[in-house]
Amino acid sequence: MKVKLPSYEYINIDSGWSNGCDEFGRWTYREDLFPNGILPVAQYLKKNGHKLGLYLLPGIRLDAVEEKKKIKGTQHTLDEIVTARKEGCGFNGSTYMPDGPSALVEAYYQSVAELLHMWGVFYVKLDGVGPGGGSEYFPNQSPDNRSCTMILHNALRKYNIWLEVSWYIDSDYADEWAQISNGARIYVDIESYSTRTMTSSHRVMQRISLCDKWAEYPVIGSDYGFYLDLDAVLVGMTVGNACVDGLDNDDIRLTYIGFWAFTSSVFCIGSDPRCIPDHYLKWYNHEEILEIHQSGIMPKPIGSGDVWQNRRQIWHKKLRDGRIYVCLINAHTYPFMLGRSHQITLRLSDLGCRRAEIRDVWNNNTIGSFDENYTILLRPGQSQIIQVIPLNI
Repeated sequence: MKVKLPSYEYINIDSGWSNGCDEFGRWTYREDLFPNGILPVAQYLKKNGHKLGLYLLPGIRLDAVEEKKKIKGTQHTLDEIVTARKEGCGFNGSTYMPDGPSALVEAYYQSVAELLHMWGVFYVKLDGVGPGGGSEYFPNQSPDNRSCTMILHNALRKYNIWLEVSWYIDSDYADEWAQISNGARIYVDIESYSTRTMTSSHRVMQRISLCDKWAEYPVIGSDYGFYLDLDAVLVGMTVGNACVDGLDNDDIRLTYIGFWAFTSSVFCIGSDPRCIPDHYLKWYNHEEILEIHQSGIMPKPIGSGDVWQNRRQIWHKKLRDGRIYVCLINAHTYPFMLGRSHQITLRLSDLGCRRAEIRDVWNNNTIGSFDENYTILLRPGQSQIIQVIPLNI
């Protein structure tokens, strides 16, 4: 029997669902893809216990402005609130940014939220948000659209619609992002856009360094309703009976799922779950790993969390029931090859104890009791998630 995936909450339709706007300048669906509209899709998902999500861009669509669409509930038109004609997002030529906060801007975004609610939407991925965007070499190419993002967030919150901002969001504004969104994509796309495979081992390891920057801010996790998004988990993506995830080996695959869970990242799969091999589906379903993920607690690095400065990564977190978990990673990878094996040593004093029992979480077995230090040899890209149980001396 096919192993099922864990209970995912949202199913999101990415870009491409819309190619125009309605009479009030709001994004509307492609009739060739959704001849009966969006609501029947949401209703179908609801029967299975899921909620529908849609992809939007910040700002106001160019066509809505150029055609002088009316703002719902007013006698004003959208061109009146974008007189400066500034780019509205990181995708130039797609939207205009409102001139500034105003009652008319609020009315427009309220009408957008109202429409999404009528369609049964509970999740919005807002792409091209800034400060952020760009590439790994040229970041912060998206305009600063925090003002209109905040207005949209306030409008969506009325209907309990989750707002996820993307991409490569600037961590310097973490405190503010936590106030105006529910989650933030912290880096460029994890996809490599190869014609043969989806990603690479190196692109997985890169995310660790970005988490190091965000971990400095105490606004991440379930206590704040704001989470990091490390991007889609592509482990086991299979097409035509061939695995096309692009990862070097199962060491990397286990680290991929494990670190995303350890950081309580927004966990989104980009694969057809019917085609993922059972071997990997069991990893997705690991009971204790899911507990760690669902704790909603952001871990902290011991030492530098930057993989370029520190290949021997150690991250730790304490759950609300007092359990202590540690993730050890050999992050020695390069863009086109793996590095070498490393011994990684956890000093128990960094966790406030001198002696502890160590459990391997993935394998659910007790490794033993240790004084002062715990050391393990890990292959490049390999990781180990352990529970540390302090012992009285």
